[in-house]
Amino acid sequence: MKKLLLVLTLLSVSNLQSQEFVFSGEVAVSGIISNQEEIPFWIYTNTGTARGNKTNFNSTVSSLVYYSKENVQLRLAVSGFYRDGLEEEFQRREIYLEFQNRWLKATLGAKEREEKVMGLSATNQNFLWSGNARAIPGLILEAGDPIILSPTFALDWGIGHYELNDDRYVPDVNIHYKRLGLIVTFNENSQLKAQIQHFAQWGGSSPDYGDLPTGFKAFSNVFFALKAVETGTEPFNLNRVGNHLGTYLVDYEFGTSHGRFSVYHEHPFEDASGTRLDNFPDGVWGLQYTPQGEGIIKTVLYEYLDTSDQSGVSVASGFDGYFGNNVYRSGWSYEKHVIGIPFIVYDRTVVQNSINSPYVSNRSRVHHLGVAGTVRGVDWKLKTTLAQYLGTYRNPYETTLNTWYNYLSLAYKTESYGTFAIVSGVDFSNLSETIAGGGIEYSFNF
Repeated sequence: MKKLLLVLTLLSVSNLQSQEFVFSGEVAVSGIISNQEEIPFWIYTNTGTARGNKTNFNSTVSSLVYYSKENVQLRLAVSGFYRDGLEEEFQRREIYLEFQNRWLKATLGAKEREEKVMGLSATNQNFLWSGNARAIPGLILEAGDPIILSPTFALDWGIGHYELNDDRYVPDVNIHYKRLGLIVTFNENSQLKAQIQHFAQWGGSSPDYGDLPTGFKAFSNVFFALKAVETGTEPFNLNRVGNHLGTYLVDYEFGTSHGRFSVYHEHPFEDASGTRLDNFPDGVWGLQYTPQGEGIIKTVLYEYLDTSDQSGVSVASGFDGYFGNNVYRSGWSYEKHVIGIPFIVYDRTVVQNSINSPYVSNRSRVHHLGVAGTVRGVDWKLKTTLAQYLGTYRNPYETTLNTWYNYLSLAYKTESYGTFAIVSGVDFSNLSETIAGGGIEYSFNF
């Protein structure tokens, strides 16, 4: 994949030399102080590891070459960052080549998830891929624009392949991804979206079971979530090939004279019990409101997140154990960071083996509120979150961990000298000391 990306990059740059194109870049730095070794939760969470939980200084340098002609766009992006408090302080942030027209968008490389709802959502509106981990390298083909079937119906789709190239219990694991969405437009003020997305970890070399199934037959089993045939490894014969994760999404948007509303539910599943909704009401329940016209408040978002049911313990297919897996012991993580909803607790100090799991808590109940707006040219953002951590079904916490995460940022963009920002946060807990901290950020675009 690295060789293919290099070839496409060179070809793209060569082609752009004879065409009109735009080059842009950004330099950003920030410094954070805290009264504890860790910094407040929302200052580092969902930042794509631009900050870790012990980061005090970070900087990012990014560049983008953009070319557009008629209905075709081509982007080549490269960025890297430095941040202390992590095992690898210098790393690439993004490197990707992207082609887009009306019907196709193709992205090769590692690209961060696009920020949704001004960064207010606790999951960036994706239960399984919140932006909490660094961008994963891969190739994805998806709809450039939804396919219009009629004035009422449209389709969205995507299919991708990613590679987990980090240090993990089962190395060299692949990720298969696909999604299909139906968009129903009732009128100009009312729209419904229903979507299913599916991820599956597969392949790799297990310390316990040896080389795991690869090739076309294995991919076919993964694609259709079928049981393994003649794999020689008992866990695969008992379950599906690979580690499967998915979500159902229903999102209804409607407009009124007071503004626009979005009501949504994203429901997770990891096995048959989840697909038939035995783990209801787990998932994300959200409400977003965008006021009509200009005002101090631009948008308000509330989310209730629940991962505590997991199909219960009374049925054979219960104990869903979100993000963990008996074969892929590192589970749904990349570089020891949870890829999805950030209220799954991954203990990086756990020595992984055929018994130990780094997922020490995947049962939680969370109330989250986010508000953003602008006052006299200053953009402000507020997030406050009440989270209750229960541990796991097999190893519940003796005492429930109750936390209250708070975050406030103020940013002012000048015409010529870049953007200046202040970030702050304070976290309360019934089992640990209060964490209070903040800092300054500066970014300059050219």
